[in-house]
Amino acid sequence: MRSIQLLTLLAATAATLPAQWALQSPTTSPSPRRAGAACFDPASNRMIIYGGLITSPAQSISEMWSYDGQWTQIASNANARWGHQMVADTANNRLVTFGGRSPTISSLASDTRVFDGMAMWQQIQTTNAPSARFLYGMAYDSNRDRVILFGGRDGFAPNNETWEFDGTDWLQIQTSNAPAPREEMGMVYDASLNRVVLFGGCDESTQSVYGDTWWFDGVDWANVTPSNSPSPRFRGSMVYDSDRSRSVYFGGFDGTAALTDVLEYSGGEWSVVASAGATPSNTTEAYAAYDSARQVVTQFGGFGPTFSNATWEFTGNTDGVFSLYGQACDLVSGTPNLSGTTPNIGSDLILTVDNLTGASDAVWLLGFNDQAYSGVPLPLDLGFIGLSGCNLLTSADVIDFSAIVGDTTSYTVPLPSQATLVGQSLFVQMLPIQLPLLTFLGSTRGGRALIGQ
Repeated sequence: MRSIQLLTLLAATAATLPAQWALQSPTTSPSPRRAGAACFDPASNRMIIYGGLITSPAQSISEMWSYDGQWTQIASNANARWGHQMVADTANNRLVTFGGRSPTISSLASDTRVFDGMAMWQQIQTTNAPSARFLYGMAYDSNRDRVILFGGRDGFAPNNETWEFDGTDWLQIQTSNAPAPREEMGMVYDASLNRVVLFGGCDESTQSVYGDTWWFDGVDWANVTPSNSPSPRFRGSMVYDSDRSRSVYFGGFDGTAALTDVLEYSGGEWSVVASAGATPSNTTEAYAAYDSARQVVTQFGGFGPTFSNATWEFTGNTDGVFSLYGQACDLVSGTPNLSGTTPNIGSDLILTVDNLTGASDAVWLLGFNDQAYSGVPLPLDLGFIGLSGCNLLTSADVIDFSAIVGDTTSYTVPLPSQATLVGQSLFVQMLPIQLPLLTFLGSTRGGRALIGQ
């Protein structure tokens, strides 16, 4: 099949690895703390943590530490701060933070500061800026070189504002859609989807806890909450695993109990990951980052059932994931249902569609992105082929056909044993047709085959 021609990279075989947590025993360690900021600094290949709350005495702190398997304290001029976030601006090789509770434990800040690892923190004097707030979400969009800030809480209530920082100034983005006002959500940038992913959070003013999932593409927010969405929660840790191309969310609090499950999101649906061995007890307000140098999620500190200074590392399962996104479209006889087998290298990805009564053949569309088709942004209305109201959901780099037998059809994509395919995505959609008039009858949902080992 022609789709094989798209998968010609260096050959190598690999084995599936189990997911597991491992408690670390560094020589030295920061004291117990929670509610500070963390990110991985690719310029120095180390995780950086900054600020937070300690309990003896109860106060916010200004300490900075780095972790690369061992903890090292960083001398800096940082202000005491908690309830803030920090991201790595990879285009400018610096860390960026904003606001939070600073410089005292109860005051609110609206300052924007950057740290390049060599000089001290520098405040950026901006013309515009979000209002003073804490417990917001922040992510760095590496495709557009923008720091994205969403929501957060002032002294009284959360908001649902979206702001972007271009390295010089802030701009509030007016979106048509947005998540409800919230705080303490999980928020990351998924480079494989070119979108910010937001999950969960809460509104302490109304005692609301959220379990919805949203995407932000730089223009608007889209509610992409799947049918298998995890239970509502907040205060968990969420990071983007750039080697396995999926977001990892751990723990959190549902308003009644602390949660200890590991959740993974690969662009369509959430999955609960069974992990071997012990699980961290510090399930809320922890410091977490994905260490791409050592290919582990690192989690430090947090709360549960007391303030913690434990360091844990999580290694994710390397199996592939097939998930669905977008909406199916039916104009005639029922919604066509798409499914796929686990897409691991060295195996066949078998795609199947049923509920195809009235169709004679299937048109398969396969591509390597769900962003654009021939330069036109997706989703794209298919009215030009008689499917007005249906959407094209894949770039359709390859178009192929299969016959429909009864009300079912299938299509096989061999996945070569090539390690460099791991973490790559193949997007697929099928359009049922009726020959000989070449009448299009509808479309499936989009399918994302995230390739694993």
